Amino acid sequence: MATLSKLNRRDFLIMTGVGTAGLALYAAIKSDFFNKNTPAALTAPTAQAAPLNVFVHIGTNDRVTITAHRSEMGQGIRTSLPQIVADELDADWDKVDIVQAQANEKYGDQNTDGSHSVRSFYQTMREMGASAKHMLCAAAAEQWQVPVTSCIAKGHSVTHAESGKSLRYGELAVAAAKQPIPDVKLLSFKTPADYKFIGKPIPMVDMDDMVRGTTHFGIDTKLPDMVYASIERCPVMSGKVKSFDASKALLIPGVIQTIKMDGGNEPTGFNPLAGVAVIATNTWAAMEGRKALEIIWETSPHATYDSRATIANLVSGAAVDPKTVRSHGDIESVFAKTTKVHEAVYSIPHMEHATMEPPAATVRITGDLCEIWACVQNPVGARDVVASAIGFKPEQVVVNVTLLGSAFGRKSKPDFVIEAAVLAKAIGKPVKVTWSREDATRNGYYHAYSVQHFKAALDESHRIIGMDSSVASPSIMSLFKPGGNYLQNWELEQGFSSVPYDIPNVRMRNFPAPVHTRIGWMRSVFNINHAFALNSFIDELARLNKIDSLEYQLAAIGSDREVKALEEGAEQKDYPFKTARLKNVLQAVQKSTGWPAPVNTFEGWGVATHRSFLSYVAVATKVRLEHNQLRILEVHIVLDCGQMVNPDRVHSQMEGAVIFGLSAALFGEITFKNGAIEQSSFDDYYLLRINQSPKIVVTLISSDEKHTGVGEPGVPPIAASVTNAIVAAGGPRIRELPIKNHVRIA
Repeated sequence: MATLSKLNRRDFLIMTGVGTAGLALYAAIKSDFFNKNTPAALTAPTAQAAPLNVFVHIGTNDRVTITAHRSEMGQGIRTSLPQIVADELDADWDKVDIVQAQANEKYGDQNTDGSHSVRSFYQTMREMGASAKHMLCAAAAEQWQVPVTSCIAKGHSVTHAESGKSLRYGELAVAAAKQPIPDVKLLSFKTPADYKFIGKPIPMVDMDDMVRGTTHFGIDTKLPDMVYASIERCPVMSGKVKSFDASKALLIPGVIQTIKMDGGNEPTGFNPLAGVAVIATNTWAAMEGRKALEIIWETSPHATYDSRATIANLVSGAAVDPKTVRSHGDIESVFAKTTKVHEAVYSIPHMEHATMEPPAATVRITGDLCEIWACVQNPVGARDVVASAIGFKPEQVVVNVTLLGSAFGRKSKPDFVIEAAVLAKAIGKPVKVTWSREDATRNGYYHAYSVQHFKAALDESHRIIGMDSSVASPSIMSLFKPGGNYLQNWELEQGFSSVPYDIPNVRMRNFPAPVHTRIGWMRSVFNINHAFALNSFIDELARLNKIDSLEYQLAAIGSDREVKALEEGAEQKDYPFKTARLKNVLQAVQKSTGWPAPVNTFEGWGVATHRSFLSYVAVATKVRLEHNQLRILEVHIVLDCGQMVNPDRVHSQMEGAVIFGLSAALFGEITFKNGAIEQSSFDDYYLLRINQSPKIVVTLISSDEKHTGVGEPGVPPIAASVTNAIVAAGGPRIRELPIKNHVRIA
């Protein structure tokens, strides 16, 4: 299988040809690099490696090195994208080495979020592999003095059928690197029938290291003369340090000094919060010293924030000054004439990413060079904000991307990297900033609360003839500009304005919502809120009319058509919202479960569906609710994400989405009182435990459609599938998440 190579900065520059011409030198790295206190040392050169393009290098020892430019956080992207390159190159997977890219625009977008890595780079990766293959064939043709069209690259060699001549890739590497980069129009691509790796369940290249515990996460970096920092941050957004007494902290063995951290300006962006950093010779001393700090905070107007009261006010209809998002038909008239009307209000609280690995970053500044080792989703973004914070140019900042112990959107916000850089500049030594679990829970960026009102008018055949809906939720854009209390179109398009049901009279409105904390994107973003509300409401309408919920959804979707977006752009043109595909996943989950499957007493099934990140998902959940105690028994999830590069990773992502979605639905709740977060760790911000995990059945729909998202689309329908199942099992209609506030979780 392919191997993952670890390179330091010098090696990376050599490998990618930066500052060199022509042939590049491949240097092997000692395998115990991350277990030592010093940076990697070069061993004797083992082979020459020629750069054929920015992603592909081939060594004279026949090793092919492929650069992975996206961040690996368990989703397998460090395997999936290179396997596309290797397939078009027709390389031997056992002779492939994969290296992690540093921050650099030459790779294109490196921000690994939004479930678009394969969608955005599938064709690029094919071109990289095919281009390298063409250059190898051109080098062979030149050596043999034959037409390049008569040379075939296959199985890590180039052959000439007529003469029987053959050369390994390694034998052609140096000559191939001197060939001109071919025009894309000259490239030949494989047909699906010829794929060796694309569409195949290739094991993750990181898997063995993950199992052995030999991987390098953000916290694992060690540098000579490094010190450790732990930061006490203001618990209220935009608060500042008024004064502090560090005398007791400085008495703790290992504590070196304390530093006041500026912050508290709005809009907050990715800037660190105000606080006091304790610098020590080890993490434990830094954290113990931090406990001994005596700080007087200068708080802000956000100190009055009570999240429960805010949501309750919005649920009661206190919001004013709405913006109409979408309207067609005559909604006022249809409600005036119809007697069959149903209304409901749904709400979701703030939630936290709860990554298994809290944020961590190490920074070393030497002269005019700033080097970063961090678990970041957006290396270029981290580089740029750090450069701005410490007065460097972006080209003076190097970002080394470590493995991410899950991320879910949190690690695309590099405030923790800025903290380490500011401290490293102030101290003059390498600094590692480590966030505790409590820090991650109380000082992060939070999923936006949401309140949605629905009102439907039905005709005598139970068809929805009018729907009036509204949403109030703070926007992510509040990070970057004042206000931000109205959702943006792209946030509304995540399941609120893009309703798939065929309804002749519609009005959709967006009410403002107060913003009192840093709102950030979390896995699936606003799709979680919108999918819960809409799928709950359609289930209520089905039960109101005593119609099977799944069949009612299919009927409500209606004829096959394309759902129009608020803003029609290139993405909407290339990836239209097709109701036929949504119905297809519903019918597939119907088949998977045997819906309507018979159940025992106290048991029930619930179903939900949603399109997000251009993919289509349906979920059916079976629960048991006895004596107000809930157990999730089964979850069946169906995904249509178009063509799949690595079905094994797609399957795993759906399983992970079920666990993540259940954790959020059952337990996910961050609450604010007096502007500060009340939760602190996994004892009061609960995640699903192994004994609570249900049987998970994944169905992947084979499709020739274009590649769409995988990492996030499985999450949004989970919550409603559970709450709908609770009703089917004889329980209450839960309109306010989390579920733990209404029933006991077994």
